Amino acid sequence: MTAAIRIACLGLVFDRHAEAMIRRCAPANFELSFAERPEDMTEATLTESDVLLVTAPVTDAMMRRAPRLRFIQKWGTGYEKIDVAAAERHGITVAITAGVNADTIGEHAIALMLATLRRIPLADRALRECRWISGDIRPVGQRLYGKTVGIIGFGNIGRAVARQLRGFDGTVLYYKRGGAVAEELAHGASFATFDELLGRSDLITLHCPGGGANVGMIDRAAIARMKPGATLINVARGDLVVETDLVAALASGRLAGAGLDVFSEEPLRPDSPLRALDNVVLTPHSAGSLMDDVPIMAGHSFDNIAAFLRGEPIRPRDLIVAPAAPRAPSR
Repeated sequence: MTAAIRIACLGLVFDRHAEAMIRRCAPANFELSFAERPEDMTEATLTESDVLLVTAPVTDAMMRRAPRLRFIQKWGTGYEKIDVAAAERHGITVAITAGVNADTIGEHAIALMLATLRRIPLADRALRECRWISGDIRPVGQRLYGKTVGIIGFGNIGRAVARQLRGFDGTVLYYKRGGAVAEELAHGASFATFDELLGRSDLITLHCPGGGANVGMIDRAAIARMKPGATLINVARGDLVVETDLVAALASGRLAGAGLDVFSEEPLRPDSPLRALDNVVLTPHSAGSLMDDVPIMAGHSFDNIAAFLRGEPIRPRDLIVAPAAPRAPSR
């Protein structure tokens, strides 16, 4: 009989339907427990877990309290909330689900472009309030067709956006710290330096990791180098943007609009000045959170976990930490 593998799932569940979908995707010997936050998980669950499947933070303290833990699987791509240095020290392997929901997030970025340019939320709100504002929208609305879009970060999601923009017959630029990529023409995009991209783009969309050198990359100085009336889209990480500088540029009209799915503080504060701006479209960090993706993401995650337990290699693009001295299985 195959031994049971205890997997603690942290932060994954949108609702009970999602939990049921995840459970249906799991191999028979995977015993799943669910908690919304680490503090909601019992000490016994953490102590007995072989694997963590997470969107929630994983700290050094949690790893020290989990003697059986050998593998952390991130649901999604961004892993900045996992203490990877601690995972290496404790001999814990860490993996992500690279590219699994790239098309979904790319769609959301384009939806924000359209909603922001066409002022769709403003028009919807006005109609619900019995106001007919077509004359107000006409002078400020813009089309996406034919525009120059600059993509900052050209990984799986950035490339998905480039592919999805083809139907709008515009120019697509991209910037990534490593320089040009060989397959750029296949994605319909051309490399530009950071400053060149800022200066040429009608819309700038962010698709790079947070943290490190990327923190605050869109600040007052960067905004000053953008085209007057440009639009900013961020479905990546809130710390990429200095929010106070963005608010000032939006309020003054230096930027025409912004579509934001991520923020410097989440949930977005009730007193955030972003809430008062009509030229901003806000969504609650939901770009990659669709029920359509749950079985795909779960299947990919469980494939990684099963491969690890069999001693097989993890997909190279998924592998984040491969400890030099892996923690031995508990007996």
